[in-house]
Amino acid sequence: MRIILICFNLLLSTINVLAQNENNIWYFGNYAGLDFNSGTPVSLNNGVLDSYDNSSTISDTAGNLLFYTNGENVWNANSLFMTNGQGIGGSNTGGQAALIIRQPFQDSIYYIFTADAFGASGGLKYSIVNMHGSGGLGTVTQKGIVLQDTSTEKLAGIHYCVGKFTWLITHKGNSNEFYCYKIKANGLDTVPVISAVGQIHPAGPWGTVNNTAGQMSISKTGSKIGCVQFQSGKIEVFDFDLNTGIVSNPILLNSTYQGAWGLEFSPDGTKMYLSVYTSPNIRQFDVTLGNANAISASAISVGSTSTTACPGFSGAVGYLQRGPDDKIYIAHCGLNYLSVINEPNKAGLLCDFVDNGVQLGNRISTFGLSRAIANECMNTGVDDIALMNINTLFPNPNNGTFSIDISNATGIKYLDLKIFDALGKLVFAKKSALSDFKNIQSNLDPGYYTVLLDRNNEKVIKKMIVY
Repeated sequence: MRIILICFNLLLSTINVLAQNENNIWYFGNYAGLDFNSGTPVSLNNGVLDSYDNSSTISDTAGNLLFYTNGENVWNANSLFMTNGQGIGGSNTGGQAALIIRQPFQDSIYYIFTADAFGASGGLKYSIVNMHGSGGLGTVTQKGIVLQDTSTEKLAGIHYCVGKFTWLITHKGNSNEFYCYKIKANGLDTVPVISAVGQIHPAGPWGTVNNTAGQMSISKTGSKIGCVQFQSGKIEVFDFDLNTGIVSNPILLNSTYQGAWGLEFSPDGTKMYLSVYTSPNIRQFDVTLGNANAISASAISVGSTSTTACPGFSGAVGYLQRGPDDKIYIAHCGLNYLSVINEPNKAGLLCDFVDNGVQLGNRISTFGLSRAIANECMNTGVDDIALMNINTLFPNPNNGTFSIDISNATGIKYLDLKIFDALGKLVFAKKSALSDFKNIQSNLDPGYYTVLLDRNNEKVIKKMIVY
């Protein structure tokens, strides 16, 4: 992909307006799926994945499915077992059971990290997928390699644009240690950055649900980590250093929620949401308040899920996951829909929780959803500047109405225009003939925006201010 950055010091840290398509397809639950490529999640009924807990699905930069996994097996884009993709060493009931991470600046190499259920003796493992294998459908070239012998069910990850690497964040079992592994352009560094901080997380044996269970999430900005312990109900918030991988400054909330299960941050990192296995209430916390007393006191129920219990289980409410549209989705075991928080940056009831938020057709949710970590950096190159050059975006600043003048436009008939806000959310799109890019009326609110023009994967990026 060739991308041109023109004239502006565009701040790119941990989020990206281009690579979000790689998380646009989810397969999870009992053969359930969602496709976010249209901007609105649409149910899929062609998945073959069955998982109690979290799965992982990865697409290419255009949003086309590559493969998916439940931690036990890997399926290719045709929903058939990937070559050598059976028995990769994980568990489909391992909490945050699987996480796909693309090797930075590689278009074909992917790591699959898996956690054993209950923090049992299987530990943290990884497998490697090469998408050049099997005619482009991928091959598992290595599988089930032990990375950490005593681990919990907690896996998270984030790509760091400035450093040009990705962090895998885990928590060691029977310990208070976070293990952070760096994945660079030349592969995985198996020597972790270790931070001994916060509460001990008991783990194992297999079949015993304890504090190894419960979600760990990292904020979109990469500055905060949130962690829950299922059995004790303890909730902790930490600072995270993207440069060093060090976890620090633990805040242990005063209140406990036995059965604490799902946790996710709002896109702007100011709010934290919690689900409890046996409770229908979804709670919001204000993490900007900075201390345990204030954050605990800020807790508010923003809505209730259906009280229908999942057959064979004592609870029903599962994990939370921020989607590519920056809404937060909530798994509810045994039902054919997900709950959704439509405006998670907003305080209290303004966050717009909807219980029956996204239909899954005739497929069923369990306790988990889908997550994957892509290489979320823009790759710049001045040698591409002559391919398609914005001569002027005018006026700039503007009131939401503007025009685009393109020089060197030989052969260009149609353009794809997208505008993203400061959080990377798509707020305006237009695909039309070149002549239609005069007096564009975006109706955008005042603020800073990133304008992206695309012609056959040749991209121009420009900063725009609306007053």
